[in-house]
Amino acid sequence: MPPPVSADRPPAGHPEGAPSGEVGRAEWGLLTDEADWSVELYRILGLDPSAPALTLDELPALVHEDDRPRLTAMVTGCLVDARPIDGEFRVRRPDDSVRTVHMRGEPVLGTDGGAVSMWAVIRDVSELRPRGRSLGTGPPPVRRPLLQGPPTLDLAAHHIPGAPPVTAAADWCDVLELPGGAALLSVGDLTGPDPATLLGAVHGLALAGIRPSQLLATLDQLDTTPSLRGAVCCHYEPQNRNFTWARSGRPVPLLFRGGTGRRLTAPDDPPPGADSPYGQAELTLRPGDLLLVHTERLGEPDVARLLGLGPRLSTARTARECVRLLAGELGAGQRGDACVLVVRVSG
Repeated sequence: MPPPVSADRPPAGHPEGAPSGEVGRAEWGLLTDEADWSVELYRILGLDPSAPALTLDELPALVHEDDRPRLTAMVTGCLVDARPIDGEFRVRRPDDSVRTVHMRGEPVLGTDGGAVSMWAVIRDVSELRPRGRSLGTGPPPVRRPLLQGPPTLDLAAHHIPGAPPVTAAADWCDVLELPGGAALLSVGDLTGPDPATLLGAVHGLALAGIRPSQLLATLDQLDTTPSLRGAVCCHYEPQNRNFTWARSGRPVPLLFRGGTGRRLTAPDDPPPGADSPYGQAELTLRPGDLLLVHTERLGEPDVARLLGLGPRLSTARTARECVRLLAGELGAGQRGDACVLVVRVSG
């Protein structure tokens, strides 16, 4: 089993009630049937932190009977189909109080491609949900698609849930394989309804051969898309490992090479009268290079911490191993959700 997310344990005794918005972490090993929880998760679930963490088979005993099929479907999709977990369910605490939690997680894959463990971030969102609202009503949660790109790229994404106050803003992360083996990699922050409309526009423009800087400019002119900010769009050519990128806002991808991390040089502003108000930059990647493409809501202190992970990231064999390192380094507490796309050049 990979190293635990948190090995800290407080003194034995029944924990105090967890405040709404608190975030806990968990990791379950599938080969050893071991489980490791953070102290915060014990508080959220109202359990004694001196007791062993529940295994995946034991976890449904805490879940509201109406929501157990929901949890089972999420965990099965994660472990069998490698789909990220992103959904809500209710838990019944030992004192018979009911809390609503939001769970996000991903599998950790072994060398044979099978899941060997699963990690999750669980947040208490009880005060953000009207009393008595059934989780079966309203629109279903947005499912984040499994990231698929050219075989020369190893891809994974990490989502950092935000802390209250919750805003209407959300993050998006997407990879689109293009004809000829190229790929469009994009992340960003958006506000407004129907994020699927934005992703549909991004896909259509990329398939039409629109390059990153012009793609962002065209999105600005579409009235039907949500309000876009803090976006990074990247085009990758596997034949020559050419990486072209443009940004809207302040985010700059991070490049890790030879155990050292640095920010990419931001594109120069285009000259007056250019077709796009966004600049565009290019560089040639090398096998073994690692890129972290992040949204704008990832704060400067967090970016500095990520740059310090260079030696550890250089030893990771897969993008998902990199995600585990990021999950351990970056906790919740942003003013809004944030996302990091991990791009590992394997060939």
